[in-house]
Amino acid sequence: MRELFGRRGRRGRALGLVALAVGAATIALSTPASAAEPSPCASMTEMVRSGHTIVVPTFKGSTLCQIGRDYAANATVVSRFQFTMRRCYPSLNLASPYSNEKVGDLSADGSFGPRTEAALKAVQRYIGTDPDGIYGPKTRDRMKFTAPDRVYCYGY
Repeated sequence: MRELFGRRGRRGRALGLVALAVGAATIALSTPASAAEPSPCASMTEMVRSGHTIVVPTFKGSTLCQIGRDYAANATVVSRFQFTMRRCYPSLNLASPYSNEKVGDLSADGSFGPRTEAALKAVQRYIGTDPDGIYGPKTRDRMKFTAPDRVYCYGY
């Protein structure tokens, strides 16, 4: 009888370990996708790229952040981002339905509205990224940003 319980004990422990492993895998796979997505940009940070200092949107020092209609960056960040597009891409026409307006005419009001989205889409189309109206890592890698003096523009 003792040997029978001893075997069951080992089987029970083995089954317990399997259940524990399956449970851990289930938890790992059920982590929400939003946990891996970049956060809304919360500040503008000076960084040196290719020998030039530029000011880029960041979240807690990381450039893995987003700006867009569904990514509520604060008004100061949006305003500086609008200014950057105006300064670095002034002659581009906004995306439809504002295609008769220029990016250089965009108001730096700190609100990410339809004109700002149309300006960003125009910039994205110009730099060769998907014109989805969301600033993220792919747009950042190809976009130009202003220097701290706000006069010159340099690539990331």
